Amino acid sequence: DAIIALIGRLVGNGSAYAAEGHVLFDTQACEDYGVLSGHPMDEMIAGARVEVAPYKRHPADFVLWKPSKPGEPVWQSPFGPGRPGWHIECTAMIEQSLGLPIDIHGGGIDLLFPHHENERAQGACAHGHGRDRTYARYWMHNGFLTFGEEKMAKSLGNVALVKDLVKVAPGEALRWALLVGHYRAPLEWTGELIAQSVKALDRLYGALRRAAGVEAADTGPDPAFLAALEDDLNTPAAMAELFGLATALETATGPGRAEAKGRLLASARLMGFLFGDPEAWFQGGVDEALKARIDDLVARRSQARAAKDWAAADKIRDELAALNVEVMDSASGATWRLKERT
Repeated sequence: DAIIALIGRLVGNGSAYAAEGHVLFDTQACEDYGVLSGHPMDEMIAGARVEVAPYKRHPADFVLWKPSKPGEPVWQSPFGPGRPGWHIECTAMIEQSLGLPIDIHGGGIDLLFPHHENERAQGACAHGHGRDRTYARYWMHNGFLTFGEEKMAKSLGNVALVKDLVKVAPGEALRWALLVGHYRAPLEWTGELIAQSVKALDRLYGALRRAAGVEAADTGPDPAFLAALEDDLNTPAAMAELFGLATALETATGPGRAEAKGRLLASARLMGFLFGDPEAWFQGGVDEALKARIDDLVARRSQARAAKDWAAADKIRDELAALNVEVMDSASGATWRLKERT
């Protein structure tokens, strides 16, 4: 009903016309048709692979309602029995559920044209013909997630499921991997990408671990970090700011350390990072029995080093290495981490 009513308004205000059982959108009646994709009309006709039909007023005109073929769903309408075209359904759902204009319209880059171009044109023209009409305030088209040179898609059978990925990598690392590139750019999903994401978070959690004794000040996110996100959701630039904030935490002194820690946490958590305990991050996936064994070895190694029994310390170090454990010595004592957590 919502689709039929929307098509009726478009016909009523001259933005669409009926022809041989079809209703078509009149692209020539939309004075800014093509403004979203920026394509010249001849390119849009070729790119849309529009059906050449004698009942069209212009080759770029597209179907709002069409007769159903045998075996297809069919509905009765004032335009004759048939079914909706591809684009009109989205406009009707948005108009009915959200109202116009909407704030943000997202989708894959492959939908920019013809789908979103046509959706915007029909949706805007249903409410008048002036250039000041707005369908969506912001359009955000994301690049493809790819395996090699192929788009990740269920139809291709190359989909990686989160429930499987979290078995081999921390959830935060998967989130980092997905945000490390700008959303408009394509992103290739590889094991190396996940490994690099783990290392990136190692850097941030390491700064927090070394500042474990510092109580974070109640600050908001860093202004430079926010500016990056506000610049078309520039997550790579925002992540670079997080590294800068980690460095600031490690070089700060006195009361400045509490403020630096607060800015790092507030900024990172805005993107869904650093909610975990640093020790748990570095020791993740270790059961209690193994953790107790490692802690005992680390303590014995520290005792051997204090007694300058280097042979014993080296032997214990080798035992830890065989357990995939790396020991970090500092003035405040020894800590450990798993070398590989995937």
